[in-house]
Amino acid sequence: MNKEQSLNKTIAQIWNDKYVVPLYQRNFAWAEEQIGQLIQDIYDNAPKSKNDECGNYYLGSLVVLERRDGMWEVIDGQQRLTCLHLICKYLDILKVPCLTYDSRPEVERFFADLFTKSWDDFKKDYDKIDNNKISRLKDALRIVEGFKIRTGNGDETIALKEMTSGQRAFLAEYISSKVILVRTPLPQDTDVASYFEIMNNRGEQLQSHEIVKALLMQGLDNSERNVFATIWDGCSQMDLPIQQTLSNYRSKELFGTHFDTLNLDCLKAIETAQSNLMEKRSIEDILNDNTNDTDRTTDESGNEPDVKYRAIIDFPNFLMHVFRLYKSKNITPGNDEIPLNADKTPTERPNYIADSMDFIKFLLKIRTLFDRYVIKMQGNEDEDENLKWRLLRSYRYDYDGRKMLKLKNSFSGCDDNDNEDEKYSRNNRVIKQQSMLQVTFRNRKYKEWLYALLHWLYENYENIEQVKEKELSDYLDSWLITYYKEMKSNWDKTDKDIMAAGTDTPHFLLNFIDYLYWIASLQEKTTIRYANQIKEFQFKYYNSVEHHLPQSYENTNKTNIDKIGNLCLISKRKNSSLNDKAPTEKAKIEPGLQPNRSIMYQITYDYGKWGDMEIEAHQKDINDLLNQIPNLLTNAL
Repeated sequence: MNKEQSLNKTIAQIWNDKYVVPLYQRNFAWAEEQIGQLIQDIYDNAPKSKNDECGNYYLGSLVVLERRDGMWEVIDGQQRLTCLHLICKYLDILKVPCLTYDSRPEVERFFADLFTKSWDDFKKDYDKIDNNKISRLKDALRIVEGFKIRTGNGDETIALKEMTSGQRAFLAEYISSKVILVRTPLPQDTDVASYFEIMNNRGEQLQSHEIVKALLMQGLDNSERNVFATIWDGCSQMDLPIQQTLSNYRSKELFGTHFDTLNLDCLKAIETAQSNLMEKRSIEDILNDNTNDTDRTTDESGNEPDVKYRAIIDFPNFLMHVFRLYKSKNITPGNDEIPLNADKTPTERPNYIADSMDFIKFLLKIRTLFDRYVIKMQGNEDEDENLKWRLLRSYRYDYDGRKMLKLKNSFSGCDDNDNEDEKYSRNNRVIKQQSMLQVTFRNRKYKEWLYALLHWLYENYENIEQVKEKELSDYLDSWLITYYKEMKSNWDKTDKDIMAAGTDTPHFLLNFIDYLYWIASLQEKTTIRYANQIKEFQFKYYNSVEHHLPQSYENTNKTNIDKIGNLCLISKRKNSSLNDKAPTEKAKIEPGLQPNRSIMYQITYDYGKWGDMEIEAHQKDINDLLNQIPNLLTNAL
């Protein structure tokens, strides 16, 4: 048997061998976040021209065990390997399949057909197949082909399918020769079951942001180090209110009696108090001091709530926003602006942070603003029907002699679980604006809209409680309008019509249309057709452009097929199930439908059909809607 040790192998060398995913491994599970990030990372590290010098890019490790038949059993790294297999097939790096799965005939057939059929024929055939065992692989192929890669030029993006053949060949050559996997063969006598269990339960290696934390703490005295570390660790728990993560840390002094303010000046007093106690008590004693107020998140009855809320960004990427904000307040922004990508976390102490204690106070302020004025997600983004958005602030109150923490709507006195009229609530417009942006730009990296919002909040409000709902809403509308105008201007410079772009239609535009329809529905007298029939809805992670009149229909006007009047966003799985159905079969009016889609369905129901006349009429309605932006969003102009 082969006794080779760990070897760095190019992707081309990896595919010189055959691999099998054993039965004890789970099925392929990567979604757009992981697949898109892999593609983005490869693109970011690839040269942009033939004159660029480019070293190897190390993508990670692959742990394998050689079988008696010469195939390599994948012990660790199968998600990445499967994704690379699909990317390499799409870029024509691979001519034959090099990856198989034990005892999974549907997957075997999927890969066999992928490599024997043309790309278009394969997609057409498998769009008709509804099989949970290959659904993730089908989704992955669509993501590989259509994921919008950020090119680094402002908000410009490009998908693999939009690249020229020369660009794809250039990228393929880079992947083949410069992208490296560290392949580690296990000894033949390895107890694979035990090893696999250990691999799945092993601790996480030190992350880049933890290294930065250590660097920033160098040179601090004991009391400062304690304050810095406690605040940093509290801020890193993004799915809990900051007042709760710092509940043992004089939260009343920091955030006020009812958590309505932020008093950063008290940190100096805390440092001094700890310095006086340092010789007598440990840091753990101080943090667990039972004389401090301890706040727990509860519901109205004082019970721990079942509903959990999740942040729209993780801490490493949030930290990059804070780094850019901190640098911009001290140094005029220039071409060396900090990227909003945790992969670019500095591994040395940032030279723009001269005072670590000043920075930790800044981090706490931005995190507090984030908690109070940025939406949170309730539910799982993969479960569209149960997904809800909330805009919440922490509120501290007494219950049965205990200090409790409640979550209230940020711009009203209502609890988050009160039956407030959602459509007309003071919170709801801000929720609609931010959730529209979140589902459009769902990747945790490169959230330019979130950076712009945090920058606006920091620059305009010295005290966190001063932000008014109308001012925030007007700002978000102005951001949406600016982005829409820039996007349209960029399209106008090409030979493509943004209003007839079919599946290439920017998701921002389709979501923006839904938002404008909803705004029109709030007006007592609206001239927008069907706007008064729009009901309350939630923006969802719908990322598949659906042709209401299917492309497969014969004797239809192909120009009209791709017009925005025939398009809406739905989930990819819904797209597969509705793919070839007639419009009258699709048009089932259900609660919670996105405005544009519900209107298309209503028109189909009212007229008993959906064809060229209906598409052209709806296209005119959408043009009228976009032309009325000055009236609909007056205060933002």
